[in-house]
Amino acid sequence: MHLAINNPFYVVLLICHVGIGLIGFGSNAMAGWTARDAAHLGPSESVRRFFDGKISLAQWCVILVPVFGISLLVVRDAADISQIWFLAAVTIWVITLGLLTARGWPAQRKLGALLASAPEVGAVGGSDVEIHSQGLIVLRTQQVVVVLYLVAFYLMLFKP
Repeated sequence: MHLAINNPFYVVLLICHVGIGLIGFGSNAMAGWTARDAAHLGPSESVRRFFDGKISLAQWCVILVPVFGISLLVVRDAADISQIWFLAAVTIWVITLGLLTARGWPAQRKLGALLASAPEVGAVGGSDVEIHSQGLIVLRTQQVVVVLYLVAFYLMLFKP
């Protein structure tokens, strides 16, 4: 199949691919920013609401990015699959998913559990050091994920 770039079906797939990427990686970036608040400000009410011990559906959207990306290749130009930019972008996606599932999301779940059992802001508790530590793990992981996403986005947009 070889659809033109102005074909409505191709455009819808492209919007889904970019939109899912923005939702998935954007929500993971938001987790990093909120983790920074947890690490530096402690267990505020907004931080507790954000980190409820679960990974949001929006964060899981990163898994769908290559589904729509590969669909675009199939309907447009499957020859791109052998291009360096494509292989680099897929490699970056695999690395980011590995970072999220092995490091970021487990730390986020643990941070949620720590926040749920932590005393109110200002009270000194034994978990303050752990909250700070887990918050920094989430923050640093999400920072790397966002940078990798921007590199992959650049590769796909400009196809060097």
